[in-house]
Amino acid sequence: MNASTVQARVLVDELTRCGVTDFVLAPGSRSAPLALALAAAEQRGEIVLHVRLDERSAGYLALGLGKVSGVPAVVVTTSGTAAVNLHPAMVEADESNIPLVVLTADRPPALRGVGANQSIEQTQIFGNAVRLAVDLAVASESASDIRYWRSTVSRVVAAATDAWRPGPVHVNIPFADPLVPDALDDDAPATALGGRNDGRPWTADARFVAGLTTPIDEVLGVILESNQVPARGIIVVGDHSDPETMSLVDDLGDALGWPIIGEPSGNVSDCDTSLAHGALIVADADFAAAHAPDMVVTVGRVGLSRAVLRMIASAPLHIAVDAQSQWSDPTRSADIVIAGVPLPPAEADIDPKWLAAWQGADVLAAAAVETVLAASGDQLTGMQVARMTCSAVPAGGMLFLGASSPVRHVFNLASTFVSAAIVMGNRGTSGIDGAISTAWGSALAMQRGDEAADPTWAIALVGDQTFLYDSNALLVPATESRPNLVIVVADNDGGGIFSQLEQGEPRFADSFDRVFAVPLGADVGAIASALQVPTQVVRTAADLDGALASAIAAGGVQVVVARTCSRIDEAGMWQALREAVHAALGSA
Repeated sequence: MNASTVQARVLVDELTRCGVTDFVLAPGSRSAPLALALAAAEQRGEIVLHVRLDERSAGYLALGLGKVSGVPAVVVTTSGTAAVNLHPAMVEADESNIPLVVLTADRPPALRGVGANQSIEQTQIFGNAVRLAVDLAVASESASDIRYWRSTVSRVVAAATDAWRPGPVHVNIPFADPLVPDALDDDAPATALGGRNDGRPWTADARFVAGLTTPIDEVLGVILESNQVPARGIIVVGDHSDPETMSLVDDLGDALGWPIIGEPSGNVSDCDTSLAHGALIVADADFAAAHAPDMVVTVGRVGLSRAVLRMIASAPLHIAVDAQSQWSDPTRSADIVIAGVPLPPAEADIDPKWLAAWQGADVLAAAAVETVLAASGDQLTGMQVARMTCSAVPAGGMLFLGASSPVRHVFNLASTFVSAAIVMGNRGTSGIDGAISTAWGSALAMQRGDEAADPTWAIALVGDQTFLYDSNALLVPATESRPNLVIVVADNDGGGIFSQLEQGEPRFADSFDRVFAVPLGADVGAIASALQVPTQVVRTAADLDGALASAIAAGGVQVVVARTCSRIDEAGMWQALREAVHAALGSA
């Protein structure tokens, strides 16, 4: 058996011993040893293999799988620019602390830097975005190489799943010819190649990391002479991956009588003191000034709302909760950072008027929102699409939110609409790239093990540009399983988010479409249909409601394109909505 074949089979075998189940392959020539090893492992029923033509989609698919399962999926590419296309997913995995392993095939060192075909410098191609970068030596026929490869794989998986800071790992593998097995050893099992007995990994990672939660008054006692917790405080929950966070935040909010403002992927909509329109309320300057908190507790990665960030920055006290070494503190205002949500104090000074004021404002804001949105009649807006999509997510399912307008519409107008389901998105870098692939991978991981009679459902809400950017995600071999995933596209023919930012001011009207909105006139429904995905195109709220119901009932991957009003009309409605909320809060 030639050395490249042995190496590839050992690497795949050891990865499965370390608990890896999912491999995503982008076809290529230099990666042939790995591709053939993966095909054989799939045929033996040892792994789940996903094949994608687009390396960028492959990277984000693996990201989604690891995001839900906590187990790194492995991406395999050939050499050259194929590897470069994984960089966006690697950066998102880095910022979001998602386990991910990338195996890039390479030319041997003798062919680097001499103009060899499809050869670039890829040993450090992902820079500091990775937890570990390994450039393997060219395989030889020495028996000691097997120990080297298996030991390296154990370290790679341990680095990707590190208890404190999981994330992406890169293994660069220089394969020398021949790249395919010898004719006589096609069926030689990888398990005969020096692995531990009983299918054990070469080195088991049994390091134990424990974190302790502390009462909030004791936290304050670390930095202040007095550990008295202020009565007027706010909890802001951003993106996080700890399922225990929700109940801890709920307990803290109840004990202190503090309102909770949760970003969609904070998943705190079921907490007793969560606000449905917290970001919208804080954006009202008059109300925010009259209800400035004496203390803010932030949990996870926050930053979706400028108004909320201003409130955090101006708070006299700020506790940041984030277990990562690069903790989230975009306002650079944290007085202290702790690893876990603090416990309630033994005794709390509660101001019942404080919570009542915020909850009263939430009710008034909700009424104002309903009034303004009702004025549009049956014409769809991105805001209505967001609210209706949230309401359609089945219990126990998942809502994946694309960046830009969709996630902000949910944050401002539907924060508590999704309760008995999980909300997620690529919030590490908040990019529009790879959203469909990530949603697909997340849905596959979440639905694995579902019974046919009781499936869980996933819905992804994205804008038209986000869909177009990752439409290749729908190019999936017919032999692979599909998740139950409805992709809702809010289509306003361009970058609607810019209409609500400074760039959308009238003074930039002459160049707005050219360099910001970039309307393409693309027929999103036709594109989805051409990719052989069942597609519905709707233009009214009533039709959207029916399309969502029928898509969920149909099962599999479905696309619903919601053609919304013009960006100019929606920007005007958004301004009217903010004015209506301001008027309503004048009585709060």
